Amino acid sequence: MPAQTTYTTKIATAYEGMVYAQEPHDIVSRAVETAAGIEFGHIVSRGTDPDNQVVAGGAVALGVTVRFLDKEGAANSGAIRLEETETAAVLRSGSIYVVCPAGCTPGDPVKYTTATGVIDAGAAAAGETALAAASWETSAAAGELAVLRVSL
Repeated sequence: MPAQTTYTTKIATAYEGMVYAQEPHDIVSRAVETAAGIEFGHIVSRGTDPDNQVVAGGAVALGVTVRFLDKEGAANSGAIRLEETETAAVLRSGSIYVVCPAGCTPGDPVKYTTATGVIDAGAAAAGETALAAASWETSAAAGELAVLRVSL
């Protein structure tokens, strides 16, 4: 019988796009319309068919893409993201882990890059959109995971 002979001593607490905590969450399903695919833990907005599709980024946020196990492991091509036409789980309200490129602390403003949906802390500049319906719940160093609470 095979046995595990090695293991990681520093297992990750979470990954980008994982839902945080056992609390009520509003999650909807939509087909990915973006040809390049959409990363987990990124903002999406309504696509060409607003009832059924999402695109990465956009001027009016619908929610944040949620990570799921179907995209993990050896069966995946290595691209841990949602490909065009796949079904995306989109968090409309609740808490989720996201990477904060600039680093953040609770109370910092939330913004995202309009073209890609990458979420960050700080005031929105050109090419970015402020996300007033979200707040940082935990602190993170630049490029690390933080908990983001959204209510869209």
